[in-house]
Amino acid sequence: MATEFKKDHGQVCEAWRLLTATNRAAHLQAAIAKLALLTGDSKKARKLFNHLLSFTPMLDEVQQMNGATGESNELYVTARGKTMVIGGESAKALVVLGQLVAALLTGNEVILHCPSQEEMCLEAVKALYEVGISEDVISIANDSQLVTLLHMDRLSQVAVAGITSEVQSISQELANTDGILTQVIAVTDMDGLADMLTPDYLYRFVTERVRTINTTAIGGNATLLELGT
Repeated sequence: MATEFKKDHGQVCEAWRLLTATNRAAHLQAAIAKLALLTGDSKKARKLFNHLLSFTPMLDEVQQMNGATGESNELYVTARGKTMVIGGESAKALVVLGQLVAALLTGNEVILHCPSQEEMCLEAVKALYEVGISEDVISIANDSQLVTLLHMDRLSQVAVAGITSEVQSISQELANTDGILTQVIAVTDMDGLADMLTPDYLYRFVTERVRTINTTAIGGNATLLELGT
């Protein structure tokens, strides 16, 4: 039964990753109003969330790259994988939810951990479930110790909202873990949100991939064939 659960969980998360950013943004857009109300500053929250969603077309871009004759090479971005969104003791709900929206928009599976704002977490996740985002894709882990969570298997990145000392503590703990290198995405500016307004902010939640297709093998290239005659 456990094996079947893991299989289904993996398939659901993979399906979310394979959606276009445009489709993921449609789900998130439907939840923005409720998420904004949880921050205490609905107007500012809507502005931030819509700013993040405005970069959606960028995430769906595919760039053609030069390569060997007879190959088609496409550069695109995709989700990094399992992502933990952490709110420190001093974190504001707006920043935590902004990190959450960014992680979901880019196609990642997200685990939310913000024990100091447990009710906000519950309401945020409920709002996301209501717009069709699966429980496999977004979950809460406030009942677990942070140190234990940071050592979970195949944790790709941690998005931290908090003061510098909290970020440093988490980074140090991650440095002591085994397995894959876990990236830290920190937001320490609780009021100005400077970290989240940079043009490359969303790129921190993704990784680049190249898709290579052998065009001669899937149908031939008449020009190449002529070169041999």
